[in-house]
Amino acid sequence: MNTALKAFLIAGLIAGLVMGLFHFFFTEPVIDQAIAMEIKEGGEVVSRGAQKGILIVGSALYGLLVGAILAFVFIIMGRRLPGRRPVVKAAELTGLLWWSVAFLPFLKYPANPPGVGDPDTMYFRQIIQIGFIVFSALAMITAGATYWLLRHRWRETFLWRWRLGITTGFYGILIVLLFILMPVSSNTTSIPANLIRDFRILSLSGQVLFWVILGGISALLLKRLAEQAKPS
Repeated sequence: MNTALKAFLIAGLIAGLVMGLFHFFFTEPVIDQAIAMEIKEGGEVVSRGAQKGILIVGSALYGLLVGAILAFVFIIMGRRLPGRRPVVKAAELTGLLWWSVAFLPFLKYPANPPGVGDPDTMYFRQIIQIGFIVFSALAMITAGATYWLLRHRWRETFLWRWRLGITTGFYGILIVLLFILMPVSSNTTSIPANLIRDFRILSLSGQVLFWVILGGISALLLKRLAEQAKPS
């Protein structure tokens, strides 16, 4: 338990810091351009000094939070993940969480720079984005529970032979329904399309960087800390 917590917290902190630095040097200039255009259109002047100052600190705290959640999930569900080695399980867990709570929500509700979207619908857009993340995670958990039941509880039935295909198909149906049933986030903007595209690419790249570093470092630390804990 202590090994997993240390590994994921350290990995989350490092991943958060790297993501914060990435956005500070690459994404922030795009945001500055979007805000400059918003001001020209008569928008409100946004104070950027404080936002830039807390970006890296906020990203580090985000990494610690995600690392703590991952450690908790790993401790509770690690034995039910495929594979025998903790290194493999850690990589699988981070990959599954990236897919369900980061990538799929981005496909449905891609990130936008400031000035995109009606301010009156801001809270509605935040609620449906959070809702999509929650339902996407529940879909992954449901699929995982289905696979576990097919593998361990229904071994004597013909379904056991097709457990992977059944689970994948069931999960695919849940995701398709999620994309169809969740409302569309309406966005109106005068910001050029190429600026929005650049922001979305950088936003997704930062997320991918975060999860790759988180998964890689946590797997390596789990292995090293476990070796150090072994009696000599």
